[in-house]
Amino acid sequence: MARSQTEDGDNTNPSWFTPKRLLVMFCLINMLNYVDRGVIASNGVNGSLGTCTETGVCTAGTGIQGDFNLNYFQDGILSSAFMVGLLVASPIFASFAK
Repeated sequence: MARSQTEDGDNTNPSWFTPKRLLVMFCLINMLNYVDRGVIASNGVNGSLGTCTETGVCTAGTGIQGDFNLNYFQDGILSSAFMVGLLVASPIFASFAK
């Protein structure tokens, strides 16, 4: 027997994974998942294109669109490609986790 037991059958070496700790761990992982997916759709990450007025005053773009000078179509493809990559990789890493 790998673990010793007391007279009433309890393990003397309790596992670290108690129900409360597992619940907290799963809640934190779930929150991280929601934050991760919210970041993809946020305008703070995507940003906006740089603009120029008729008088010649130009403002720099912000976020990914401004940094890489992407139009809206290219920005949408970038987000979609990330989600497709996540969907393809998730089952693969889930099988590794078994």
